[in-house]
Formats: sequence, C-alpha cells, structure tokens
Amino acid sequence: MLTLLRTRLLHLAVGLVLFCSLLSGCFSPWVSGDDPTSRREQIKDTLQSEKRPRIVGQIAFERMITLSRLENVALVTSLPGTGGIVKPSQPREKLLEMMRRHDGDQPNTVLDAPTSTMVVAHIDAPPAARRGDIMDVQIQLSAHSEATSLQQGWMLETPLVEMSRVGGQLREGFEMATAHGPIVTAAEINGSDDPQDQIRGVIVGGAKLRKSRDLGIGLEPEFADAVTMGYILQPINARFTAFNGRKQAGIATPLEDSHIKLDVPPRYQLDPFHFVNVVLQVGFNESEAQRLTRIETLQKQLLEPTTVKKACWQLEAIGEKSAPMLAEVLSHPNSEIRFYAAHSLAYLNDKRAIAPLTELAEQYPAFRAMSLNGLTILDHYEAADALSGLLNSSDPETRYGAVRALRRKDASDAQVSGRKVGEIGRILEIPTSGPPLVVVSLTQTPEVVIFGDNPILSLPTFEYVTPKLMIKSQSDGKLTIIHFKAGEDDRQVQVNSDLRSLLEGIAEVGGTYGNWVSFVRQASHKGYLTVPLAMNPVPQAGRTFDRSQEPVYEPGEHFYENTIGATPPRPAVWYNPMTWMN
Repeated sequence: MLTLLRTRLLHLAVGLVLFCSLLSGCFSPWVSGDDPTSRREQIKDTLQSEKRPRIVGQIAFERMITLSRLENVALVTSLPGTGGIVKPSQPREKLLEMMRRHDGDQPNTVLDAPTSTMVVAHIDAPPAARRGDIMDVQIQLSAHSEATSLQQGWMLETPLVEMSRVGGQLREGFEMATAHGPIVTAAEINGSDDPQDQIRGVIVGGAKLRKSRDLGIGLEPEFADAVTMGYILQPINARFTAFNGRKQAGIATPLEDSHIKLDVPPRYQLDPFHFVNVVLQVGFNESEAQRLTRIETLQKQLLEPTTVKKACWQLEAIGEKSAPMLAEVLSHPNSEIRFYAAHSLAYLNDKRAIAPLTELAEQYPAFRAMSLNGLTILDHYEAADALSGLLNSSDPETRYGAVRALRRKDASDAQVSGRKVGEIGRILEIPTSGPPLVVVSLTQTPEVVIFGDNPILSLPTFEYVTPKLMIKSQSDGKLTIIHFKAGEDDRQVQVNSDLRSLLEGIAEVGGTYGNWVSFVRQASHKGYLTVPLAMNPVPQAGRTFDRSQEPVYEPGEHFYENTIGATPPRPAVWYNPMTWMN
C-alpha cells in the first residue's frame, strides 16, 4: 500500500512539472531536472569565488515597494437634494447587500433618495503602511448614479478591500481599511464650474488602515536557496533591529528560499523606500581587508554627484563607524553631495546633520521633503529647535512642512496641535517672525493654519459660501452667518469679522470642512482676505534636481576616476517618484 502511494505521488509530481513547463515555457530552479545538491554546490562555489557578490543588492531586489489600491462602493448621505436614482447594476446590488448587513431600513428607498447616492471610494496604501495609519480617501461618483453634486455629502463607514481580476471577473479580497467622513469636492477646492468637479473629491484623513502591509526583499532566482540565506541574514540582522513586542530582534525573517520579510525600524517608518535601498547596500561575505578597500572607494564616490547616493547608502548600511566620513563632506559646495551625506547622517542619529538639512529644506525644493524627514527622526532637541525656526520661513511649503514634521516628532507639541472645532477640523494659530500666511490642508489633517496675527476680513453686505450658507455684514462690524435647511428653522450665529471667528461660526451653524475650504479660497480670490493663502503646500518627494546649476568640485579636487565623463551634468530625478510621507 505504501509503495502504491509513493508511486502515485511521484506520478503527480512529474505531471505538475510538465504542466508548469507548458504554462511558462521554461523551468524554474525548483522544477528543473537539475540535481538540487549540484545546484546548491554551484551557489556555494559562486559565493566563495574570488569575484563573489559582496553587497546584498547584487543578488537581491526590493519587494512590496508599491502602492496598494483599496476600494469599494459606498453610500453618501446628507446631500442637499443633489442625489438621485442609482441604476440597476452589480455595484448597486453589492451596496444594497452591504446596507442590509448593517440593518439598513428600506435600503432601496434610502439609496434612491435625493439626499443620497452611490460613490466609488479608494485609497492607495503605501509600502510598509502600519495598522492604524490615517489616509485620505479619493471619491468619485459611480457611473450608475444620476446625482449631480457631492457637495455637503457624508460617506457612511465603508470597508475598503483589494480587488483583483481572475478569469475576467473581479474578485474581492480581505477588508484592509475602513473609511467614512465628509466629502470636500474638487469644485470647492479649485472653484471650478466644471460639472465633473462637483462629482469627485476627497475625504481628508478619512481612512484608517486595519492591516499592516509587509515589506521585503527577494533573491534572484539563481541565488534562491537556504545557503544564500545563511550568508545574508546575519549581516542584515546585525545591522538592523526592531522591538518585536518582547525584545530587540533582527528585522529580516525568511519566508521562503527566495523571499525575506523586513520589519521596518521606527527610525525608517517615514520612508520605507530609503530603508529598502539601505538594506540592499549591506555588505556581506567579505574579509576585513576587502571591507576597508570598499570604504576607500566609497570615500572617493562621495565626491561625485553621480555616485554619492549609493555611496551614502552603503556607508549608512555600515553604521555609526561611517559617520565621520559622511560628516567630512557636509561643507562640500555641491548641494546634492551635502544632502545625501546629511540625510544618511540623520538616519545614524548624528546631530551634525541638523544644520545642513535645515538649510537644504529652506533653499532646495528637490531636497525639502526628505530633509524635513531627517529633522523629524533625529533624537536631538536641536532638531526640534531647527524645525521651530523653519516656522518663520518665507516659503509656505517649508513652513507647513515644518508644522507636520514637528507634529510627527511629538503629537502633543502645543505649538502645532491646534484646536479642534466641532467635527469639522482644526484651527492652528502660530506666532511667527516671518510674513503672515494662511494655509488650508487637503491631505491627512483637515485644518486651517494661520501664521501670524488672526486676519480681519473685509466682506460685502452679503456673501454666499453655498446657495444655502450666507454671511451677512452688520453695521457694528460683526458678521451673521445663516444656514438655510429645507424643513428646518434657519440656523444662524453672530461672530466677529476675523478669520478664526468666521470659521468657528460656519461650524456652529452646521457647515462642513468643504465650506471652510471654499470660503477661504473665495475670500482670497475676491480680496476679502488680504493675507497670502497657500492651498495644501506639502513638500513632495520625487522632484527634479538640476545638477547643471551646481558646482561639482572644489579647486584641486579630482573626480573619482571611474566616473569621469560617465554622466554629463543634467536635470536628474534624484529620488523615488512616490511620496510616502503625505
């Protein structure tokens, strides 16, 4: 009986091999006719040869360093008569079933009411996103809905899931996030009359991730083996550790012979892209003499803009011993060289990075986002002082970027915590020696930030925020805010004519964050608000840095010989095009 079972299993295995080969057109290392013992010996020979790989990135690559689309259909309510019929369709049936599961009474009637409609909601979860992370929700009216506007709408709590197409049909995955909240339409943001801008928008900070996303590296097929794991896991885990709930432990865990899961240490959680690249630059399988020779080469590569990035990654991967070498180039005339050196020093928690990162954040838009990240993660009080100083910058992006960096550094920091106004959002007032400025946030946190004195508004006798939300000027200089609502008594409140009081009044009469956004933009455009306005001035990674405008070397300093003429000066995308921070 046992012999018969073994025979059948062998036949099944051979059949699977043939089937896989027909599908793929080739054999993988694990279904080839090669002797596994022989293959393993070949890997050992390669890893022990004179020209063996000595950097993890020579035999490995990043995995899961992509955005993950999570989406679903959702019910929007509280519309002022701009909803409408949702046509029969599979999405409609799906939404009705969701409503029934939540004990919805008469779901068909609710869905087709003029105060309701169906939308498609989605988020793009970044790599290594953690459970509990807050994200913005993008909203688009369903193609099956006859609604005309989403303004004033509130999306009820909705699960967001991964969708995949299998056999020509959409398949729904596990619930990865939940989302709900008030919609700010594109029309409220940009003042557009385009009907399409009335039916799309965003819920600022409206989603919460329910499951963390993994990050990892994969081994190239010719090295995918436990033998290789034995070579690279130890140096990675010796360099990087994280608290696993019980103790500090190495961050690399093999899941299979070709895949290593990486736990992101707290210092790197703002930028998993950077973390993966540093892990890939970890050295292994080299003698002390070889390591010293490599470091000598890296010291030369630090002086060349076309090689400095990877040189800094390798030095950062070595650890604190490389800090003096990185610090030596902080006064280099080339800003790209200064940035990469300071950026890596910040991840080594070296306070010598503070001054150059502060300067780079203020002067170079291409380096601003990651320079602020560096100041955020440094565990030195001087870094917080530097960020506080940037609140006085003349550049709106630098100032608001500093607000968010300080908040990430310490969520309880009184100078950037602001005051919550009802369920709408926050108003944050920041004294400053810089020019006055008003900032409206459209990502992460619904808030209006006032730098300097609270502005006095000069409004006409009547000003409509929406057809049902009016501001009336009084003879005594005060303002009356009136909110009309069908079937209910008008809600009104009298406030002073400054920006903070007016925003508080809009909230008191039942307004929304979209009303705040719309009013501030409108007031600036019409001249009622004379202080400069910046709409969501959040520093972005992935900008182009123009190398052609930079000095490349000092008098008497020579390029590293292997890079002479290799890359002529040109605008260069210096960083990953996606922004994990926002």
